[in-house]
Amino acid sequence: MIAKYLPAEKANRLLLLATTLLIIWTAIELQFTKIWAGFLPPLIRTGISYTGELLLILMALLVIVHPTIGRKNLIEKLKNPINFSLLLFFSFAVFSMFINNVPFAQGIFGLRAVFQYLILFYILLAIDIPTDWVKKVFYLILGLGIVQSIIGFLQIAFLIPLPLRNIEERRSIEIGEEVRAFGMMDSSNTLAGFLVAVLLLVLLYVFVFKSTLSNKAKMIYLVIGAVILTAIALTFSRQAFLALIGCLGLIGIIFRKNKAFRILLVSSVGLVVLFVAGYAAALFFLEGFAQRNLYTLDLSKNYRFLIIMSGLDVFMLNPVAGVGPGMFGSNAAFVFNSPFHQFLDEGLPSTMRTVDNNALYVLVEYGIIGVLLLGYFLFKVIKTMTVFSEKTEGLMNKWVSLFVVTFAIAFVVMGLLSTAWENHQIALWLWLFLGIGINWYKKENSNA
Repeated sequence: MIAKYLPAEKANRLLLLATTLLIIWTAIELQFTKIWAGFLPPLIRTGISYTGELLLILMALLVIVHPTIGRKNLIEKLKNPINFSLLLFFSFAVFSMFINNVPFAQGIFGLRAVFQYLILFYILLAIDIPTDWVKKVFYLILGLGIVQSIIGFLQIAFLIPLPLRNIEERRSIEIGEEVRAFGMMDSSNTLAGFLVAVLLLVLLYVFVFKSTLSNKAKMIYLVIGAVILTAIALTFSRQAFLALIGCLGLIGIIFRKNKAFRILLVSSVGLVVLFVAGYAAALFFLEGFAQRNLYTLDLSKNYRFLIIMSGLDVFMLNPVAGVGPGMFGSNAAFVFNSPFHQFLDEGLPSTMRTVDNNALYVLVEYGIIGVLLLGYFLFKVIKTMTVFSEKTEGLMNKWVSLFVVTFAIAFVVMGLLSTAWENHQIALWLWLFLGIGINWYKKENSNA
């Protein structure tokens, strides 16, 4: 019946369209659930916040029940070179949930924090992904990045403060302090992570396709890159610049034998110089940024330092296997009022709804074993995509695989300083392009 009214080709197009809508929705979601939250009834706001997950579930159901795309063919389609490492970590996370007697709903919510778009990854493995569609998605992402950047410029120009606190709770309405570009996101760090992905896509596209691009096209892409880099600078997000420096530097080192790839290493050095110069200039000329850094240097007020100290206290309770998913750092721990929050330092802001350090909460919730297994998964991702980028002859394949490698590195770095791993607007890019890359990797190996 399904095959008659929804043949495989049409179902495939429908799933690609749904993925495109998911990309658009993820870029503007926080505008409705956080920034404009006061204008929406709580029930509607809650429903809107789960729109992306609902769309993913509907897509997964279509894949599962479709006789051609799914059913008997599904197990074979979902096989991939990173499956073992991924399922090993996931299995341990579930095991940790049960041995720590984590309430089921709380544990599932905690697992969701790490695997934001795991369903999308497996959906993309089951369908056919044309290069033309990926090219259109690239242009869409560019458009979203430019729009977000322009909105960020206007926020700086008109001194629009971050939408995170009430006026009474703000320290100062100054550029670099409460005035930072945030676009249609809920914070400057969220916008910065989003734009890091866009910038890497642009830079790697020019790098890989340089022989096929006209000088005019190269100039347009470089201007777009400069606009996005400027927007990242105006977020005053230190984690974003460190992530860019780290990923470009490491990819240059990994491919150092290839002369062309050394450009990325030089670019990372250039970003270091730009970061140091810009940082120093902002300290001298922007009172708000200088004030923000004074808070950072004062460890009694530095919430990141206080979080780390609090997290280490909980970590020592079960350093090997952790205290269980959703029990300390993720949103689940705050929603379900985890008992381990009694260890949080009294100096932490009452407005904090998550431990602002993904690496810390993974260490605390999953222990040393969990960190090693997660590291193994990320190693397999980087190794598989690095090998694919070296062996493939297709430029699109090389571009996607290189992006996965670079953004995976940036993703890890951002998670050391923020909640990037559980952030829809940032995590989407890793799972989306990882799914595309693994799909093409399997297709090319099957045709070899």
